[in-house]
Amino acid sequence: MRFVKYALLALAGLLVYLGIAGIAPFVNWSMNSLFLAVIILAVLFLRYEEGEFGSREVAVVGALAAVAAAGRVLFAAVPSVQPATFIIILAGYVFGSEPGFMVGALTALLSNIFLGQGPWTPWQMLAWGLAGASGGVLAAVLKKRVRIMPIAALCTVWGFLFGWMMNFWFWLSFVYPLTLRSFMTANLTSFWFDLFHAVGNLLFAIFLTTPVATMLLRFRERFAVEYMAESEPDAHRPLLSDTGGDDIVEA
Repeated sequence: MRFVKYALLALAGLLVYLGIAGIAPFVNWSMNSLFLAVIILAVLFLRYEEGEFGSREVAVVGALAAVAAAGRVLFAAVPSVQPATFIIILAGYVFGSEPGFMVGALTALLSNIFLGQGPWTPWQMLAWGLAGASGGVLAAVLKKRVRIMPIAALCTVWGFLFGWMMNFWFWLSFVYPLTLRSFMTANLTSFWFDLFHAVGNLLFAIFLTTPVATMLLRFRERFAVEYMAESEPDAHRPLLSDTGGDDIVEA
């Protein structure tokens, strides 16, 4: 599995090199950006698959992703205002960076079933996944104490970061020439949408962090599993016997 991850990372580096070198057809950054996002997602999904996560943790990730996706769909009529980013970051804060990343990535995939799939989906998965992972980083910094203002600040920042990442995909895919000026112009055109996203995240975090975090912490405690080392067998205790027939327990 480790070899596969390294091979995928090497492939991503090769795509970047071929694109910068202007070698056809890799000079098409619209195609390269899609492949790069998919490769990075594959590597991070493989990392999660290697983790010690049981069926209960996986079920919680799926449930939170479904809730965040439903929130995004319900608020679709309000430009850029949605509770999805807040839920994703709080999920990472409570359950850790890797589950937070999975919640974010699956939120984009599930909600786009209703809102429309396209080449933007992998980049949305990556952006929201990183938002969830950053929640886990913040929890480590704050020693997992639930503090509203730091969480609200992170949610506000991601209102802009999410927009900038999607602008980066748009810039690579549809803007020519690829210059710093054209990139800044792309960011300026979406400023108001990013601002609404950030303000919406701030309000959701201020008013909902305490009740939602309390609920998620209860879920975490309820579904937590502690793995204990296997004890050495007692030499004086009778063991299961194999005599060629049915197994029996000696008295």
